[in-house]
Amino acid sequence: MRSETRLLSLLGMFASGRTYSAPELAAHFECTPRTIRRDIAQLRELGYVIGSVPGLAGGYRAESRTVLPPLQLEAGEALATAVGLALLRGAGLDTEHADSATTKLRSMLPAAMRAAVADISAAVSVSEGNVPGVDIGAVISLASAISASTIATFDYQKLRRTDPTPSGSSTAGTSAVSSTGTTAGIVVGTTARIARSASSASHSAATARRVEPIRLVVLGAHWYLFAFDLDRHDHRVFRLDRMSEVHSTTLTFAPRPHPDAEAAVSAAVTTTAYPHTVELRVAASAKEAKEWFPTRTATITEAGGSVRVTFGFEDLRWVAATLAGIPAPIEILHPPELVDSLQDLAAGVQAIVDASAI
Repeated sequence: MRSETRLLSLLGMFASGRTYSAPELAAHFECTPRTIRRDIAQLRELGYVIGSVPGLAGGYRAESRTVLPPLQLEAGEALATAVGLALLRGAGLDTEHADSATTKLRSMLPAAMRAAVADISAAVSVSEGNVPGVDIGAVISLASAISASTIATFDYQKLRRTDPTPSGSSTAGTSAVSSTGTTAGIVVGTTARIARSASSASHSAATARRVEPIRLVVLGAHWYLFAFDLDRHDHRVFRLDRMSEVHSTTLTFAPRPHPDAEAAVSAAVTTTAYPHTVELRVAASAKEAKEWFPTRTATITEAGGSVRVTFGFEDLRWVAATLAGIPAPIEILHPPELVDSLQDLAAGVQAIVDASAI
């Protein structure tokens, strides 16, 4: 092995923070301890701080792990790094940092690996995540607060719905089932209601929050913070793109017992954000159920030979139309009114069949 290659490998090993003895390093590089001592002296001349640890368990150790050697990546590692940087676009993060990191990555790699990273960057396309994107500074501040168990503060805007119309009712802005009972009326009416409900949503005035941050969770295209709200004395879920003025304080706290963060975020997104909840038992595997009920909109748990599916809703007619297209046996656990909506849908479909002279 050439001495230059051995020096780079030594730096890579010291970057782990471990202590290595001269005989151990000599055995690893298949050279003599004297050669290792010469290499250590050369690294010190180049400015790397390599300390000597006395005693039987002693050896050499880098005093500072902030000085990294030139980046050495194998083909698989280069692939993983390049794809990971590309996926930041789909994670809703500012891609300016990913672009600059990719540029630096290319400049630090050997020619063959540089070409591989360039090929990956050109070939891989990732759909843009949530817009507006998440502030990388907020992610860093919250991650620091979580790691150090310090209180975080931020201003938060909640999404406020201004549509007071009860779920499932007929309004002037919603197409009701026609006299012939067409399912088109059901689906179009639901779509109109969803669109109108979304258009009537607005953000409330930002309120100051003080929380004990627990975990950052990425679900779908959104980033969420699961934390204990000190002013509301309860665990809460916050979306990062609705935060501003995010700060990590120096006030520490003792972590308190808390529910599973991922489960809490999933429940907040799929059920508690809606006025009503649907619970189903579906005779299918979890993999099959995820094709019909994406985990972004539903919570899916295995239960014996079937799965239990839970999700929130605003209009029972939309739920009935959705369930009619699922190719698996379904048992409605809640709410009982959903059975009535399915019967109305079935009557509408039968009316179409009876009226069709084909």
